[in-house]
Amino acid sequence: GVTVGGFTKTFTPAVREHGDEIRLVIPREALSNPRMETLRVESTLTTAHAGDAGYMFYPTNFYYGFALTRFDEKPDTLFKTWPTATLVCGFACESERAVFVHIRGEAFDGRFEIEVKNGVYTVTPQFRFDGDEPDEDVEIIYTRMPGADYSAMARAYRQYQLDFCGCVPLRKRAALREPLRRAADGMELRIRMGWKPIPTPVRHQTLENEPPMYVACDIAELNKIIDKMHEMGVGKAELCLVGWGPGGHDGRFPQQYPSDPRFGGDDELRKFIAKAQGYGYQVVCHTVSFGAYEIANNFDRDLLVKTKALDENGEPAVYVRTIYKKNGLNGGEPYCVCPKHAYETYAVKDLPVVRGYGFEGLHYIDELTAYVPEKCYDKNHPVSRKDAWDYHRKVAAYCRDLFGGFQSEGYMDYMNEYLDAALYIGVQSKLNHDQCALFDEGIPFWQLVYHGIVLSNPTSSTVNYPIKDRDLQLKFFEYGGRPVMYFNSKFGEDRNWMGDVDLFNKTDEEIEDSVRALKRAYDDYEALLYLQYEFMDDHRMIAPKVYRTTYSDGSVMTCDYNNFTYTLEKPGEEARTVEMYKMKAPRSCVDKAADGNSNFTPFANRKYLIVSGENS
Repeated sequence: GVTVGGFTKTFTPAVREHGDEIRLVIPREALSNPRMETLRVESTLTTAHAGDAGYMFYPTNFYYGFALTRFDEKPDTLFKTWPTATLVCGFACESERAVFVHIRGEAFDGRFEIEVKNGVYTVTPQFRFDGDEPDEDVEIIYTRMPGADYSAMARAYRQYQLDFCGCVPLRKRAALREPLRRAADGMELRIRMGWKPIPTPVRHQTLENEPPMYVACDIAELNKIIDKMHEMGVGKAELCLVGWGPGGHDGRFPQQYPSDPRFGGDDELRKFIAKAQGYGYQVVCHTVSFGAYEIANNFDRDLLVKTKALDENGEPAVYVRTIYKKNGLNGGEPYCVCPKHAYETYAVKDLPVVRGYGFEGLHYIDELTAYVPEKCYDKNHPVSRKDAWDYHRKVAAYCRDLFGGFQSEGYMDYMNEYLDAALYIGVQSKLNHDQCALFDEGIPFWQLVYHGIVLSNPTSSTVNYPIKDRDLQLKFFEYGGRPVMYFNSKFGEDRNWMGDVDLFNKTDEEIEDSVRALKRAYDDYEALLYLQYEFMDDHRMIAPKVYRTTYSDGSVMTCDYNNFTYTLEKPGEEARTVEMYKMKAPRSCVDKAADGNSNFTPFANRKYLIVSGENS
């Protein structure tokens, strides 16, 4: 059915069948006159009843990743996935009518609606046109795969990415790009250097009213960290400096430089980068292409995303980012740069200056693979979602060529041809019915497709995994992670999606404890590094709370959540079993604030975080 001006009309699309493949096509012209708001595609191929054999899996959103739902008795539930670029799902898996669904044409406007109603399960592809003309034909491919499970469907989708989408195995890319090889051979260490309050007390910031910035890690402390890393035998790592620019994290984007003088200044930063590189570490940094704040010295309202709604002057209104609108961001009102200008005006001008500090490796741009970009309705630079995808791909390719590599966060895969690493694929490490009645469990579908192509850490919860609970440690190994360690990962009352335990750097004892955790991750990774260059070929539960992951070289890792151990069986070698244990972690900010150690903590004289459980 198609919604037109509040009314619904139904028509039958063109369907072509070739072997096991059923191709559904709706020409863009059919959706342009009259223009449509939404399109919903229904099919008996993705309809089942409670008690039927098999299960379905599907992408959810950045928080939950891929979910699996069995066809048992469940309450009526509707789940609409976010607009997402990983537009594939499986239906009736492990049954004779198993089918793999892939939205190809007009994917940037697509999503899935997942529902159980009166015992009937459905997966329904949907498209959001907003009354605009589609960019291309709608195309959905249904592939019959009798008996296939989610691992088999992931292998098929991986082959599609390799054959048609420009993806190249990590082994081949690393052989051609030294910065990528060095990044792949070491952990990622992120260090958040500073931030202003969030929720922000000043939504429209100027240099005169800008809130104070908390200096969490200055350049002198950066030097202490790498000295201790070198001393304790952490031989390989890529350091990513977060919040190093003016105003700290999300401080004054799209302004990217100079480094904030409160950290020590540009000259000291360049010296630090050279010193770290002398130790054998790569150093990269975190920049933002989405965000824009009025305080930036290069802020230009004409270059922002505009909405379809009109302002008081009858012009398209400036878009304020929906997900951050309530509390703003550290830099104030959360505006968004038009993707066209994010590339053409800002990236090509500013990123070479950033590169000039000496940064080399997998350059990090925030959120670029986490959220579907908005359309822009400014008549001087209109951008559809397809256009936005294309501009973001250009930014990613530019970073690869300029810095030696590119990384971001999230499980969208429309630019994985250029993506070298993902900070995390999702947020939640365990899915259950409390989050959604449809969720029976999460599955590593993304990893089954992209492990051996894109480096990744499973979830935000497995950041700093050696100091996390044992089930999170084990999830890191089950999903084949590359370690991401983080100093000052938490930076606001509700900014703790990476957990409440952290790495700190304000005392010699904290640095030593933190680097000891880095060394644990380093040693773990050294033993398993070879697996990063292999595909993840199979994943399955072989007993209650016991999961087996098989790699393309024949290695098998069995993760036992009953005993919190993993066992690695490498062809030609004796099996090795490792027990998870929780390391000592530097005490949390909240604990320190309760102790009254105000010289350490950002809570002192701040009114945006928590002290002893109460708002200060």
